[in-house]
Amino acid sequence: MIWIPIGALVLLAAGTAFWWIRRRRTRLISFVALLREPVSFDPAVLAAVAGKAWGADLGDGGSPGKDGFVCGTGRFTTVMHDGRAVLINSVPEPYTPDVETAAATIADLRIRGLLLEHRAWFSCDALGVDGTTPAAEIREWRRRLAILFAELIDENCLLIYLPDPSRAYPINDDTERALRSADPVQALQETCALPLLAIAEDDPLLKQAVSEARGLWPNFVTAFEARAGEHFSAKAPITRAGNTEFIWLSVTSIEGGLIYGELDNEPANLGSLKLGSKVSVPAADLTDWCYVDPKGMFIGGFTIEAVKKAQRRRG
Repeated sequence: MIWIPIGALVLLAAGTAFWWIRRRRTRLISFVALLREPVSFDPAVLAAVAGKAWGADLGDGGSPGKDGFVCGTGRFTTVMHDGRAVLINSVPEPYTPDVETAAATIADLRIRGLLLEHRAWFSCDALGVDGTTPAAEIREWRRRLAILFAELIDENCLLIYLPDPSRAYPINDDTERALRSADPVQALQETCALPLLAIAEDDPLLKQAVSEARGLWPNFVTAFEARAGEHFSAKAPITRAGNTEFIWLSVTSIEGGLIYGELDNEPANLGSLKLGSKVSVPAADLTDWCYVDPKGMFIGGFTIEAVKKAQRRRG
């Protein structure tokens, strides 16, 4: 075993960070956690956590282990393992200098709200990756980074952002499982709920779609009562604490002019309501409905295409 003085390790970490900053003009393979509050990582703790994630001996944060080492220089901490260098950034400020401007470009209201809420971030970045790195190597980097990232996130984390391929994922009950999968990027994509998109209520396409959904509502009721299908869902406005969102709910019953169900989406800002919360809405406020018939055909979803067209116009 070759022992390296800790001073040399710190210099190496600083030099690696400087090198990474220059190289980030090429390709940044990274998992970024947008946080409610800042965090910092003690090298000793990080050595233990990374060692657990990868089944390796990475020392104690002050001296190397047989499989690598961890050392930190303020906001930057370098993790060396299996010939790979990972940079852990921990920054006590927003990920972008103008959060409000960045948020205004995001169509999904849920992601927009989480971006506005965050106050700090940390990331796990692959070092030594550029435009010539093979696709198989990129996949392996993402798998390794995601496993470590899964060990570091907790309830302080609001949103995961991947600079490459520029996607954001709200934290939910399936996030950790996705990060530990063989293909974490695809698995994270599968955890995403339907986006909450902003569209003007007086948009002609939307008004027409809502009118059609309400006119054909008796067809939904007939199918639901006969249990002629599955995944019966309805969309309606729900208001809490002065905020209104048009949101899907999984229908459990229809009685006395009311639709009862459980929220099918994670709300952006509806107080204590969350995915799975039980709610009731007047059938007269309905804006859309859908279900899958016994032949496997998707029925309804009138506003879905209207929203897509409106978003294409906006883009």
